[in-house]
Amino acid sequence: MTYERCRTTERTRTDRRLRLVSGTICTAMMAFAGATAANAQDQTGWTLLFEPMVMDGFGHDQQVLNITEIDSTSSPTRATSRPASLNTEAGLALRFELEWNRSGDWDYGLDGFLFRASRGRPARTAASDGPSGPSDQVVFDAWNRSYGSSSPDEALFFDVLGDTDIAIWTIDAYAIRTLMGSDERRLRLIMGVRSGDFDNDFHGQAGIQDVAGSFYDTSSNYDLMMGPLLGISGETSSGSNTFRGYIGQSVLFGSAQLTHTTTDFAGPPTDPPTNVSAQEIFSRDIDAVIPITEFRLNWLRPINERLSLGIAANVSIWWDVSVPPGVVPATEADRSNENTIVFFGVGAALKFDF
Repeated sequence: MTYERCRTTERTRTDRRLRLVSGTICTAMMAFAGATAANAQDQTGWTLLFEPMVMDGFGHDQQVLNITEIDSTSSPTRATSRPASLNTEAGLALRFELEWNRSGDWDYGLDGFLFRASRGRPARTAASDGPSGPSDQVVFDAWNRSYGSSSPDEALFFDVLGDTDIAIWTIDAYAIRTLMGSDERRLRLIMGVRSGDFDNDFHGQAGIQDVAGSFYDTSSNYDLMMGPLLGISGETSSGSNTFRGYIGQSVLFGSAQLTHTTTDFAGPPTDPPTNVSAQEIFSRDIDAVIPITEFRLNWLRPINERLSLGIAANVSIWWDVSVPPGVVPATEADRSNENTIVFFGVGAALKFDF
């Protein structure tokens, strides 16, 4: 499979999944609303909560380049190395919650979460200072390729290309049991099923400007995953203000496809690469288990009898997530690296009561 075809296939698969999730959310909300209307005689009402927020991810900025500056004229030879890592950028996320509050012992709910973020880092360029300079050699190590400069005319480059991003979503269906409650306080147990997905792609290039280089196309893309969900939700009121908190734990089971392609080329860099001299391809499917721990807090104040506005904060911890293989310099392509990623978001809360 060619470099461009791999990238096109990944973009198509990810975009198709995101469209599927969006459609599923809309369909589920309509179905839930219909069920609510059909069972009006058994219920006390239903609520719809939207939480658009700005979210950032931490713990997922892999090292993708090692820069070494060498002064061989000193005694002993001096070598100074510094890493260059990806930077997960903050992006927009959306969480919704739809609950059917019945007059019986059990309530029911549907919850959805969607987040996509780019990961980049400013381009790196460097060249040797020459035999009389402080650094007569400069080396760029990018995974299994090394490029060196021994004269000012040999300019090294490294770029993170587009479509280097992460995309996650979850959809939960659950039942709610009130453990204790009054007009001002409630404590509820939440039990259900979660489905979700995590896609992670890296595209980059490194080499000697106008001489030779390598393109890197690597990803860890998960199939649809499912697993159990358990949580505790608490709510307290003070005057017109309502404060809600949630602690939950879920586990997603499924599989992931780890792929890596290194394409070597001659001449200046192009996208897709031309003048290809060699290509190295790796692919492996693995069983995957992702524990997810969540903390949520929001404050709501009613505007009228149906609408409340407020502020929401969300923390979602994804444990031991497999990252794209063959990204960290001097590692093997078939080595499965894992990161624990902490997503933190703050935004608005809009609640509709019907």
